[in-house]
Amino acid sequence: MNWPTFRHEAMATFFEITIADQAEDYARQAAVAAWRELDRLEGELSRYVESSDIARANRLARGATIAIGDDALECLLLAAELALVTHRAFDAGYASERAADASADSPLFTLDPGAHTLTSHAARLHLDLGAIGKGYALDRLARVLGDWGISSAGLNSGGSTVLALAPPAGELGWSVGLGEGATHRTVPLAHAALSGSGIAVKGAHLIDPRTGNPAIRAGRAWALAPTATLADALSTAFFVWDDEGVAAFCAVEPEVGAALATSHSLLSFHGKLREFCTQD
Repeated sequence: MNWPTFRHEAMATFFEITIADQAEDYARQAAVAAWRELDRLEGELSRYVESSDIARANRLARGATIAIGDDALECLLLAAELALVTHRAFDAGYASERAADASADSPLFTLDPGAHTLTSHAARLHLDLGAIGKGYALDRLARVLGDWGISSAGLNSGGSTVLALAPPAGELGWSVGLGEGATHRTVPLAHAALSGSGIAVKGAHLIDPRTGNPAIRAGRAWALAPTATLADALSTAFFVWDDEGVAAFCAVEPEVGAALATSHSLLSFHGKLREFCTQD
């Protein structure tokens, strides 16, 4: 069955929500509520919105502190945790300028969750949530749909990050594309997210935070994870890491999977994605 799909422009891309097992008018109302939340999030998290918490943080002098809202705090805490577990293969502050007298492993900023504050320790702080913010937004949109009693939906941001909730009645999952060209296939996704990173559209724009140089991977990388936030960030980390690093990470994270384009005709699968895909 063709379930209604609703589309909205935000965060320099498009978002789509397909809602199953609901009357179309009710589904449309729920989507409108989700788009209101998305626009609000963009106003809080985009570094291009001058009044956003992230833009204000990027204007801080070294040692200065500002109060930030719940959304910026939650997203930055998740980003900081992911920077730690990926050993900075993902780092929302990679473009910041470290103070000359600061050690290489000193934090660029610190958060005080109790006080809802952020303090800059950089000569020039440059936070960019582009590699996690869209996934975070998808997870928040899913919460809005839940408030409307909607459990069966498929959401995506720019076609690169997909969040699959419960599938339509009688289906194994939402059909999600993976791979390109000869490697393209579909996987039935439910209660999980899949995100891809690559350079085909924007060129060599993905930077290895550990070196400051463009990532050397030529083929696309995909990450499977329980949340869109995690999948979004991990797809960037997987693109930065070599194949051995990706395999090692997936080996110790049972809810995470990866697919790596090793050539125009071959994908390698790691972790949980092995359950969905097998090599030809």
